[in-house]
Amino acid sequence: MNTLFDKIWDSHVVTKVEEGPTQLYIDRLYCHEVTSPQAFAGMRERGITCFRPEKIYCMPDHNTPTHDQDKPIENLVSKMQVDTLAKNAADFGLAHFGM
Repeated sequence: MNTLFDKIWDSHVVTKVEEGPTQLYIDRLYCHEVTSPQAFAGMRERGITCFRPEKIYCMPDHNTPTHDQDKPIENLVSKMQVDTLAKNAADFGLAHFGM
């Protein structure tokens, strides 16, 4: 009997390499604020857009305060990363779930 994990995994398998990795189809992409600015900058430089933007979900993760979430982010670098994610999501037409 397959577990729920097995069923989800199996439904996303593209190719199985014998005694090697399995190639999976990723049907959703989670985009956070720390490493995504480099990707968006590279896309702007190349003049390209996102493939399947409706499958990309942007939300702050690493700089989300665990306390006092109703207050502004105090750390300027953290605030800049969160704000940049919101701008990039808007510029590329991506779903954004802010704080």
